[in-house]
Amino acid sequence: MLFSAEVVAPHSGEAGWEVLDLSSWFLAHGACDGGVMTAGLILTGGGARGAYQAGVLKAIAEQFPDFHYPFPVICGSSAGALNAVGLSAGGEIFRHSVEHLERLWLQLSSDTVYHANYWAMAKSVGQFVKGFMSGAGIDVPGSLLDNTPLRDFLIQEVDFNRLSENIEQRDIRAVSVTACGYRSGQSVSFFQGESDIKGWRSGQRIGVPTRLGIDHLMASSAIPTLFPPVRINREYFGDGVMRNMAPLSPAVHLGADRILVVGVSANKIVRNERKSTHSVPKLPHILEHLINGMFIDIVEHDVDRVALINAILTHSDVPQKVADEFGLRYIETLVISPSKPIDEIAIHHVKALPGPVRQFFGLNKEPIEGGVSLASYLLFESEFMRDLIALGYQDAKRQAKEIDLFFDHEGQSKKIA
Repeated sequence: MLFSAEVVAPHSGEAGWEVLDLSSWFLAHGACDGGVMTAGLILTGGGARGAYQAGVLKAIAEQFPDFHYPFPVICGSSAGALNAVGLSAGGEIFRHSVEHLERLWLQLSSDTVYHANYWAMAKSVGQFVKGFMSGAGIDVPGSLLDNTPLRDFLIQEVDFNRLSENIEQRDIRAVSVTACGYRSGQSVSFFQGESDIKGWRSGQRIGVPTRLGIDHLMASSAIPTLFPPVRINREYFGDGVMRNMAPLSPAVHLGADRILVVGVSANKIVRNERKSTHSVPKLPHILEHLINGMFIDIVEHDVDRVALINAILTHSDVPQKVADEFGLRYIETLVISPSKPIDEIAIHHVKALPGPVRQFFGLNKEPIEGGVSLASYLLFESEFMRDLIALGYQDAKRQAKEIDLFFDHEGQSKKIA
């Protein structure tokens, strides 16, 4: 278990609070004060890797079959946004919502998410070449793939009216979907929640109250260069993981004081070796490292900063008066992430990718030397989905004791001595 704290101070701006730059955490308004703690769920991004989160949630639902809404605060980015809204827009019983979420992942295929035939990809590449030759670079498309099928799928499967009902009539306090503005560079958490929750601003991170819809999901899951940006109000947005250096913070703003984070990378256990190579890296391999850096490193970095602040607080004598003055409080955090590198699973399924995608990523040759990580974000095929769900399920089962403690409210409210 990790415990963190955050420091805030009032100011006269529109957000109502200004963060003292002590950590990546900040407080938008009061949370628990000696009573029952509010659980938050953070679901991070990663394209097809998001199926792993369905497996983790499945194990939790089995462990606590009578849960209704165990997470009053649910926040997602990228594919995690799809899971967050899918979970929030479910029925009254948590396990039923998770079962529906699992079925949705198993229904997916590449064709359900994006057009990947030779004509569609040749058209995108042709537009790049045409824009370059004509000098009209500004008109060059910003994506390789057309994910219109995903929009159609989500419109059919996600009940946004039910999400509103669950917030108004049941125990969901707020749902957040994070996306990155391509013009402003801001990490924007669009949230729908109870009326007393206010928006916030902290540097380039802001929270905007709204009624969530399909555009928020499409924007948050728009992997840069692969899927097209989406216009929301006055700006185009892309994947919510971009420029989001504090992915845990929206849950804290929305009132959570204990947070379960479900990641999609095995970054802590991967030990890559430097191997000799004689060929210049191709564009897909360079793109792979850029996207991996965006998806894989961010959550670990934020959790590490939380651990650092925890250590400072645990080994320092912070007077209660100072804690009260600055709004200092503990945040309980449990992290569940893959126990096995997802690339090692993906390499067994790359042949299921559409031919043009395999060819573009250089995965149509033996032996495969690279591109598997990048391909894993687009591997929306049922057998790969099934393996990721199974891995998430097993990992959560292994942490059953920690999960049990996480949901044990007794003695969870902590004050600084």
